Amino acid sequence: MKMPTDRTDDLAAAWFARLLSPDCSEREREKFEQWCAASDRHADAFAAVAQCHEDAGALRSDELMRAAVRAARNTARPHVRPGHWARFAAAAVLVLAVVGGTFWFVHGQQVPSLRFATAVGEQRRVDLADGTRVQLDTDTSLTVHYSDKARELVLGNGRIQVDVAQDAGRPFSVLSGRGRVRDIGTEFQVERYGENVTITLLTGLVSVELVEPALRGETGSVLTPGQQIHLGAQGGLGAVMPVDLALLSDWTSGTLTFKDRRLGDLLEEMNRYSPMKIRVADPALSRLQVSGVFRAGDQSSLLQALQAGWSMRSTRVSPDEVILSPAR
Repeated sequence: MKMPTDRTDDLAAAWFARLLSPDCSEREREKFEQWCAASDRHADAFAAVAQCHEDAGALRSDELMRAAVRAARNTARPHVRPGHWARFAAAAVLVLAVVGGTFWFVHGQQVPSLRFATAVGEQRRVDLADGTRVQLDTDTSLTVHYSDKARELVLGNGRIQVDVAQDAGRPFSVLSGRGRVRDIGTEFQVERYGENVTITLLTGLVSVELVEPALRGETGSVLTPGQQIHLGAQGGLGAVMPVDLALLSDWTSGTLTFKDRRLGDLLEEMNRYSPMKIRVADPALSRLQVSGVFRAGDQSSLLQALQAGWSMRSTRVSPDEVILSPAR
C-alpha cells in the first residue's frame, strides 16, 4: 500500500508516532481527539496510517495485528468522543512496537512489550489485555512483558497501584530495583525513587524477594493487607511494617493525605507533582509535624495552608523554586 503524502496524512503519521511517545501528555491526547473529530478526512487518514503499518511484511499474516488495525479504523470515524484517544493509542503502540522488533509471545502469538510513562503532574490508568488494571502516578515509567507462561511488569521509576486479574496459568510479578513482587491474587502498590523501593499491600497476599544472585539465599517476606516493606540500594529486605490503609490510595484520585507526618516528607511528595519545588531554608523545619489533605500538584494552596496554619513565610527565589522560612 502506498504511503500517504499530503499534509493531512503527514499529520496523521505524526500523531500515530506521538501517541506512542512516553512523554505524550494528556493535553496532547486531547488535541488528538479534537483533530480527529474536526474532519472525516483526519479520522480516515489516521486509520490509513495504521493500515500502512499493517501491510508491512512482518504483519501481513498476523491476525492479532490485523485486529488492532481494524479496531483503530473502526474507531477513527466521525464524532470521536472524549475518552476514545486510548483506543487509537493502543493500536499505535501495538503496531509500531511490533514493527520495531520487540516481541514477546502470548498463546503462540507474537506481541510486543508495552511501555507506559507519565509526565510530572500526570496520572494515568492502563487496562492491560488480561484485565489487570494499573494506575500510574506522576513521573512514572513502566514496561509490561507478557508471555504465554508469565506476566511481568518492570517499574523503572515512580509509583504504581496494580489490581491483578486472575490467570492461574501465568504467574504475575513486578520487578523494581533489587526486588521482585510475586502476586498471589491481590491489589498492591510499588514505588521506586532512585534505588529505594517500597511495596505496600492493599488486599490479598504477595511475596517479596531479592533478585541479585548473591542475595537469593535470603528468605523472602510475605505481606498481608496493611503491611509495607522497603528495599534500599544496599543490604537485604527491610522489616515488614504496618501502614494506614485508609491513606494509601488517595493519590490515585489526585489527593495526598498526611497525618502527623514530617513537613519534609510532605514537601518531597508534593514536589513530585509540580515543576515548582518548595524547599525549606532551615533543615529543622523539615521535622515539623503536619496533617492535612492536599491536592497533588497544587503548590499555591499548599503554601497558603502552611502560611496560615503553621506561620511560615514563602519567598520565591526563581520561577520554579520557593523557599519556606519561619514567619517573623
